[in-house]
This record gives sequence, C-alpha cells and structure tokens, in this order.
Amino acid sequence: MPELPEVHTISQDLKNNIVGYKIENIQIERNYKIPEIEKIRLGKIKDKKISDVERIAKNIVIKLFENEFLVFHLAMTGRIILTPLKEKKDKWTKIVFKISKNEDEKYLKFCDMRQFGKIKVLDEKSLSELRNKYGLDILEADITPDEFLRIIKSKNTNIKNALMDQEIISGVGNIYATDALFLSGINPKTRTKDMNLQKSEKLLNSLKEILREGIKNRGATLPDEMYVDIFGKPGNQQKYFKIYGKKICPRCGAHVFFEKINGRGTYFCPVCQPLIDGKTKNLQKTNQQKSLL
Repeated sequence: MPELPEVHTISQDLKNNIVGYKIENIQIERNYKIPEIEKIRLGKIKDKKISDVERIAKNIVIKLFENEFLVFHLAMTGRIILTPLKEKKDKWTKIVFKISKNEDEKYLKFCDMRQFGKIKVLDEKSLSELRNKYGLDILEADITPDEFLRIIKSKNTNIKNALMDQEIISGVGNIYATDALFLSGINPKTRTKDMNLQKSEKLLNSLKEILREGIKNRGATLPDEMYVDIFGKPGNQQKYFKIYGKKICPRCGAHVFFEKINGRGTYFCPVCQPLIDGKTKNLQKTNQQKSLL
C-alpha cells in the first residue's frame, strides 16, 4: 500500500503538472463498480478548473474552483497516471479524466487492479471531516518528544500498531514503520506503556529521517511493481531499506526475524531490537539489586 512518501510524491507531481487545467471529460470504465452517487458527483465536476493539489494522510486531494475536492485513496494497488496520450492505457484503468489548458491536453487516469481504492467528490465540510479523522502528520507538525510520547501512549497497544494507527499518526504504513523502529533500536512488539522519553525521541527522529529519505527517493516499488509515480516510473527507496525484506541484519549480521504483527509482515533484528517490557525491566532491576548485595 502506498504510504506517506509515495502519496507525497504523487501529490507534488500532480501539483506541478495539472494546476490550471480544466476537466473536459470523464470516462468511467464499464467494469468499474462505483456507487451511483459518486458517478453523479463526478459528472458535476466536468468543466471545472483545478486550483491546487495537496495530501491528507494517504489521500490525494485535487482542489477545484468553487471549493469542491476530488479525493483519491490508492489503497493496495491504486495508481494515478498522467499522460498526453489517450491510447496509452494501463490495463487496470478505471476512470479517465481528460484535462486541458489552452491548447495542451492531458489524460489523468485512475487505475486499480484489485479495486480497493476509492474516489470521491467532497465539499469543504466533508473534506474538513476527512482531515479530522487522521492523527499527527510527522513531517508537518512541530512536535516535541514529550508530545510524541503522550500521543503514542494514548492507546494501549504495541508500538508497531500505534505507528500504523491512522487516528494517532497519519501516513505511516508497514514499510516505513518497520524501518524506523529498526533505526531507533526498538522492538516492534514493545508495548506503548513501556515507551519512555529517550525511546520516544529516537523514534521521532528515525521516523522523520526515514520518511524524508523515502520522499527524496520518490517512494518504494516492491517486486510486484504496483507503485509507480504519475509518469509510470518506479521509486527507488527499496534500494535503501534498513531492515524491511532483509534476511541478515545489516548492522550486526544476525538472522532477521519475520513475524506477523496485527496481520502485517514485520522484520526486526532480535539483537539490535531487544524486547524490553515491564517484566524485563523489573527482572533487570532485581538482578542489579542482587549484584550489590
């Protein structure tokens, strides 16, 4: 599933390439199942001009004049492709937007192999409600380690699950959470109640580092090759994964553990990311006290 760096890349590329264009026509493929109400709403944005593009969590938001918003969520296999050629078709194309500016014509294509992605037309109130569904955006918020720790501890769960909970922290998914935890030396099964300020600061810095690196490398394209940018090109972050997908720890040489945590495949090093929970801390404290006797 595209995460913050992938969605950021797509949103910024769209912002640089489609603002000022008018939606001339919308073609929905016959085999694409879309709610009738959304078909009606899509029909009403014809002839409207694009004024801006932004990202809300993992949503791509195309702002139209008159304060209407075309919102995409790519889910597992969604793509947005921009091409000057109508005939150049992605085999999973579901909706084609013909857009124009002066004499220039382009085709914005929403493609989705597994059809888990969503497309909606929202008004300003509905967009505000969408925005309020999501938690902290690590790259946009000016947050201290203290505040980050408080947010993490707001739910009693494991730290990997907390990082991926969009109501707590928005935009972070499986790959970047896995690599950030490795960079900070935190076991993904660590309970949020066992996090402290030192760990919080390390994790916050690691998240910022890994997300910025992902943006710099234009996202990650896995072996299934599902993620591409709007020009159909793959990202490069997969060349710089820290622990995700690896069998040997690049830091210590130990065998990497693979485990499903909350249904998501997670990689971690048992040496570099030891699990230290409340019980372990109490045992360590007891052992230290015994050594002083």
